[in-house]
Amino acid sequence: MIDLFLNKLADCIQTAAGNVYHIQTDWRVWLGFSRIIATKDATLNQIQHIYIDEVPPEEQKECFELLMKFYQPECELPRSTGEHAAADKVLDYFMDSQLIYASFMEQYKIDLLEKPDGVHYKQMHWHQFLALLSGLHNTKLNEVMSYRCWDGDTKTDYGKQMAKLRKAWELPTEQDEKVQKDLDAFNSLFDK
Repeated sequence: MIDLFLNKLADCIQTAAGNVYHIQTDWRVWLGFSRIIATKDATLNQIQHIYIDEVPPEEQKECFELLMKFYQPECELPRSTGEHAAADKVLDYFMDSQLIYASFMEQYKIDLLEKPDGVHYKQMHWHQFLALLSGLHNTKLNEVMSYRCWDGDTKTDYGKQMAKLRKAWELPTEQDEKVQKDLDAFNSLFDK
């Protein structure tokens, strides 16, 4: 979370024992982190590149929990009203990368792929990226996210159209991936 009363954004994590470890803060690093933690067989070794300082083995677990808090910073607002199921995934950083790129360009005139000096990509702190992402409005990304969380009456023409759009833009689930893997395995039996 961004605190405007501080003169800089967080660039480290601190353990309960008071040990401080500096970390990578660029948004690209954290998009990679999101991909790593989404895999079932992810290991702590796969995230070592995030640390600038070396973390001793005995603090790896606690540091990972702190990284998770950095990745998903707590926000007091908006409060949950309990109206929608939290299980509905409405954004995937990788599947929606084109929409994210287009939205940042449209709304903020920020080219996320620009290399201002011709060599290095534009640097942006992960928390800046999240703040800008949450501030988006009236973009195709917002539209798609609204389809994904729509849960209304399908008896009207509007409801039927929204249900179609939800299905068209729905993100795959782990169940979908498992079913596809099983189907591929079954089909491979006939390839012999």
